[in-house]
Amino acid sequence: MTSSALARRASTPGRHVYDVIVFGSQLAGVLVAGVLAKRGLQVLLVDHDGLGAPYTHQDYALPHAPLLLGPLEALGPLEALLGELGALTQVKRLLHHGSLQVFRPRQWFEVAPELGARSREAARALDDAGADAFLQALDRAAHRHAASDPFFQSQPDLPAEGWFRRWKLRRHVARFPGLDADTTLSPAAPLEALLRSLERYAAHADGPVSRARALARLLPTPWTVDGGFEGLRAVLVDRARELGVDVVDAAQQLERLVFDGRTATGVRLLKGEATYLGGALVAACDVATLGLLLPEARQKPLAALAVKLPVSGAIFTTHAVLPESALPRGLGPLGLVEGTDAELGPVLVEVSAARRSGQDTGEKVLSFSVKVNAQLRAAGEPAVRALVDRLWASVVDVFPFSRRRVTLQSAPWVDAPRVVAGGAEPFPCFALPPDATAGVAGLTTGSPWPRLYLAGRQVLPGLGLEGEALSAARAIAAVEKRLASKKDPLKAARPGPA
Repeated sequence: MTSSALARRASTPGRHVYDVIVFGSQLAGVLVAGVLAKRGLQVLLVDHDGLGAPYTHQDYALPHAPLLLGPLEALGPLEALLGELGALTQVKRLLHHGSLQVFRPRQWFEVAPELGARSREAARALDDAGADAFLQALDRAAHRHAASDPFFQSQPDLPAEGWFRRWKLRRHVARFPGLDADTTLSPAAPLEALLRSLERYAAHADGPVSRARALARLLPTPWTVDGGFEGLRAVLVDRARELGVDVVDAAQQLERLVFDGRTATGVRLLKGEATYLGGALVAACDVATLGLLLPEARQKPLAALAVKLPVSGAIFTTHAVLPESALPRGLGPLGLVEGTDAELGPVLVEVSAARRSGQDTGEKVLSFSVKVNAQLRAAGEPAVRALVDRLWASVVDVFPFSRRRVTLQSAPWVDAPRVVAGGAEPFPCFALPPDATAGVAGLTTGSPWPRLYLAGRQVLPGLGLEGEALSAARAIAAVEKRLASKKDPLKAARPGPA
């Protein structure tokens, strides 16, 4: 059975009581499930929010959001967990490191991974002084992670829980005076400002440390993943199955969480009557999605969590299926366009193979992504369709004839069934509080509900995939500590009514 077929295979829980139940599609969730199973625990993994697999529109499989990342060597926590899972080689096979194409008015060139090709392209597109300045700026930004590496390599208690741990963490942060260094790319230089916009596709919160680390990983040119996030997760789900994790089919959802008093004790699936109990529960979804699973009597703490980390924006993506001949000649798989719509700002462009009913059609999927106000989604389908029109108008100089040959236009906000019906946001951006540790920390691993732990992008939203891996490691440690101090959860009594 192929990897993708294994990931799609339907599954039902093989038992009624587990050591750990993980729900949600974010990367940290499948990492937690796989590692804990590797360490000998019985684990149930439920996608729940529907973002872990591509959505289907007219039988075309399409990603929910863009995924850019740096080399795994630059994402140490993620590399370490993949190594423990035995999935490092498989994931590396998915990674692609091509040229980033930059489109500005009357200016087009490639930012190649190799210095020689990059220098030749810069010299062709810019004058000598401009080329030298650009290459130097790119090099400085690519090494900016060195300012914060010592702090993160010290394995800080981040995010800290409790007054005493927070006090200790503040003292620890004070030992790293260069920690808050911003990227060296200047927002006043048009070309550098364009490259700065890449940061929004690699992290879920904006700030100096976030920007510096994200851009240092992405420059001189980002890595992409075959199949996007969904392709990455499919490989890890396959590995989790091999390690003994019971994986509920991606089409299935949770109906609700089950509580015994204040304590979270299990889950109930939407298409079933059985309750599945867990010694610990791990939520790998956003708090807004988690809130839909809580009984009304347990929802009071949600307000405090939402205030601590409010949504400030979102990455909007729209896809167009069209013949390859409809694309501009020489267009590569990844581009960044300085569009004509100043309010929308730079547009990320991705080109991938179109797949319909699991088969390559020979067509291409042209994807546009921009950062927008999250409230736009609430305005409904007409507002979203108008945004798609604005996007095409903003990039018409680069794609003057492509739109007329589009055979399918699709946007997750209005065409992905689980996104529309379930309210899950494919790529939210959060506003960190002013006192966020190192400018990257959000929610803690522990939650207001005993035995329920948070693992996902809201724990360290300023660090992107690096933060998700760190949150997974924190959740793994918390679960192991809890289970080591308790009796065998398989012998636990059934909870009372929710």
